[in-house]
Amino acid sequence: MLKRYLSVALNHLVFLAIATYFLAPLTWLFTSAFRENPSVWVEFKGFTLENFPKVFTGETAIWVRNSLFIALTTAIIAIGCSFLAAYPFARFEFRGKTLSLFLLVLSMTIPLSAVMLPTFSLARFLRLHNTLFGVALVIAARQIPMGIWVTKEFITSIPIELEEAAWVDGASRWTTIRRVILPLCGPGLAVIGLMSFVAGWGDFTTNLILINSEKLYPISMGLYRASIEATSWGYVSVDYGVMCAIGLLYLIPPMLAFLFTHRYLVKGMVLGAVKQ
Repeated sequence: MLKRYLSVALNHLVFLAIATYFLAPLTWLFTSAFRENPSVWVEFKGFTLENFPKVFTGETAIWVRNSLFIALTTAIIAIGCSFLAAYPFARFEFRGKTLSLFLLVLSMTIPLSAVMLPTFSLARFLRLHNTLFGVALVIAARQIPMGIWVTKEFITSIPIELEEAAWVDGASRWTTIRRVILPLCGPGLAVIGLMSFVAGWGDFTTNLILINSEKLYPISMGLYRASIEATSWGYVSVDYGVMCAIGLLYLIPPMLAFLFTHRYLVKGMVLGAVKQ
């Protein structure tokens, strides 16, 4: 009995430690956004709304617009390419299939920092550097391997008899893919879409590599730029209040995307893990 109580107490302590680790930064973010002179400590005093008028400017609107374009374009490219590439892997047998799937997994292990120079060189060669579409294309390319694996499992779990019945009725393969397979893969595509949207919205490194025009800055780069102030002594100071206020704005789109797709996420994870 004592061993059981010790085990339960240990589980609660571990859970509390993990919750503190994740909630402490968010607590600091929320409190500092409403404080006049926030520091690196969490303090519940000196609350004000003066930080938010500094946030809602023309520059912020441009940053949000650029980030939304990148995030939505990334999601659309990732969903479309993942679905179209996953169908052959799920339904056909061809030479090099196992090797291709292995290379897809291997590509997911390569950090972006290791391929920064080739990424910039290729984008420059294709004239995609310093463009929002080029940024979205690079981010989507890093999401597609995972998207292919997830969608492949969904398509594999769909009975082939459904397609055969449609073929007997005279439907072409493309019609079957569009009207039978695509709707049944909706939960899986929702998972891919959300992951790609969040990746495009929150990316900083790819934008830092490819974007050099301030009018194309996303909010991830604007967050840094807006919170830095040069002092009269030549030093640089950080306005934590403005930084946290923009940070709250930064959180809203991913949270809304999750709220609109959470019902499909649960269904997608369950169906993707269990063969039908």
